[in-house]
Amino acid sequence: MLAELCAAHGVTDVVLSPGSRNAPLSVAFNRMPGLKCRVVVDERSAGFFALGVALATSRPVVVVCTSGTALLDLSPAVAEAYYQSVPLIVVSADRPKEWIDQNDSQTIRQEGALANFVKRTYQLPMTEEGDARWYANRMINEAMVTAMSGRKAPVHINVPLSEPLYGLCDADCGMERVIRSAAVSAPLRLDASVVEHYALQFNQAKRVLILAGFMHDEEPLRALLAQFSKVGIAAVVAEPISNVCSAETVNQPELFFSAIGENEVLEFVPDLLITIGGAIVSKSAKLFFRKHQPVAHWHVGVEEWNIDTFRCLTDRIDVEPFVFFQQLYEHSLASSDYAEKVKCRMEEALTNQKQAMASSKWNENVAFEMMMNALPEKVFVHLSNGLSVRLGQRFPWHQQVRFFANRGTSGIDGATSTAVGFSAANDGTTILLSGDISFLYDSNALWNDFLTSKLKIVVVNNGGGGIFRRLAGPPTLPEMQDYFETPHHVDIAKLAAAYGVGYMRADSRKSLAEILPIFFAEQKSAMVLELVISRV
Repeated sequence: MLAELCAAHGVTDVVLSPGSRNAPLSVAFNRMPGLKCRVVVDERSAGFFALGVALATSRPVVVVCTSGTALLDLSPAVAEAYYQSVPLIVVSADRPKEWIDQNDSQTIRQEGALANFVKRTYQLPMTEEGDARWYANRMINEAMVTAMSGRKAPVHINVPLSEPLYGLCDADCGMERVIRSAAVSAPLRLDASVVEHYALQFNQAKRVLILAGFMHDEEPLRALLAQFSKVGIAAVVAEPISNVCSAETVNQPELFFSAIGENEVLEFVPDLLITIGGAIVSKSAKLFFRKHQPVAHWHVGVEEWNIDTFRCLTDRIDVEPFVFFQQLYEHSLASSDYAEKVKCRMEEALTNQKQAMASSKWNENVAFEMMMNALPEKVFVHLSNGLSVRLGQRFPWHQQVRFFANRGTSGIDGATSTAVGFSAANDGTTILLSGDISFLYDSNALWNDFLTSKLKIVVVNNGGGGIFRRLAGPPTLPEMQDYFETPHHVDIAKLAAAYGVGYMRADSRKSLAEILPIFFAEQKSAMVLELVISRV
C-alpha cells in the first residue's frame, strides 16, 4: 500500500539504507513498478542524497531507514529540506510499540522524533483488523498531499513492524484507493484592489530595492526582475543562489553592501525594501538593513511565519513572487535613477576588487575568482557552507549557471551528499565548490555506486576551517587553532583514490589556470580538484 500510493502521488525516486527491520519496506519499494531505488549505506548521507535528487527532479523523494538511531541520522537532512521547502517523504521502520523502552536492541522513541522538522508525523497501524486498512490508506494519502500542498515540506511516516520480516505474500498492485488534492490551475493572485494598494505605495517610494535570497528554478521570475531593473523601476540585488541573477541585476551582494561607506548610506538606503526567497547569506546585507532600516519592508512568498530578518517588516504578502511582480508590473510604476546608481556603485566595487586581486598572492579569494570566471556554460554549481558560499557572493561569473546551497539550516554536514544526489538524478554537469572541513565531514558521500563523470568536486584545502580566520572573535582567542580552525593532516588524494575518484591538484595561479580546462573537460570518472592554500 505504502509503495503503491507513493508512486501514485508522483514519486519516482527512493533512497534506501540497508537494515533488517526495514526489509519489508526495501523489498516493497524495490519491486514496485515505476520506482527507481538507490541504496546509500550511511543514513546521514542518504538523507542529503535524497535532498539532492529532489532538487534535481522537482519531485517528492522517499527516503527509507531502519529502526533506532538510523532515523536520527536523517534529521539534519530533514531539517534542511524543511527550511528549503523540499518534500522529502521520510519512511522509518520501527519496533512494535510494546517493545519501546524495554531494552530491546535498536529500539528508541521514534514516533514524533522529527516533529520539529516535518509538517506532520504519521504512525501506521500494525494490523489489518477492523478499520486499520482504511485508516492506513487514508493516512498515507494524507501524508503525500500534505508534503506537496501549500508550502512544500517533509513528512514522516513511521512503520512499526513485527517479526517475521522476510516472508513474502502476493499483492495486487493498482487496487489501492488514491485520494488526490485538486490541482490549482494557476498560482493564486491578489485581488485588484490589493495590487492597487501596493502599486500606490511602490510609486510613492523614491528608492525601491528588491533583495532575493535562495530559490530553486526561477527562470520566469529572472526575466521579470531583469525588466524591473532595466527600466529603472527598482534596483534588484540577487544572491547567486537565488537563481534570478541576470546582466541587469546586482549579483554580488556581499561585496556591494560591504563597499558602502557611512558617508554614502543615505544614497543607498531604500524607502521600500522587498525581499523574496529564503535566508540571506550576505552578512553585510543583514548588518546594513538592521542598522539602516527602510521605511517599509515587504516580504513576498508563501510562508508559515513572519520573516522579519531585518527587524523592520511591515507587510507579509503570501503569494508567489512571480505572480506578485507580474501583477504589480501591470500598473503604471514610477522610475528613478536609484537602480542605475546601485548598478554603478556595484561596478565600482567590482573594479576596485579586481584591481586588488590582480596583485594578491595565492589565497582562497584568488582561487574562487579563477573558478567563478572559468565555470562552463549551463552547469549546476553547489556551494558548501562556511567560506565557500560566502566567497561565491563576491565574484562574477560569465555563463548561465544555476546555484544551490544548503542554506535552510546552513550546516556543513551534507553539502557533498546533496551534490552527489543531485548529480545522480541530473544529466548536466554538477560542480561542488567546497572547503576541506566540509568535504571531510561528509566524505561518506562518496561511498555509493552513483558517482558519475558528470560530478566534479573542488576542495579548497587551507588546512582547516578558514571561515574562522575571517570572523571577528575566534582569531583573538588562544583556542583558535585547536578548537575552531581544527587543522587536519588528511591526504585528500588518497581519500579520493579509496573511493575510485579521479584526482587533480593545484597550488598556484599558474597551476590552476593550466589544470582548469582539463578538469572541466569530459573525464572517465567523478573528479576531485584539490586547491592547496597555505594557512596564514
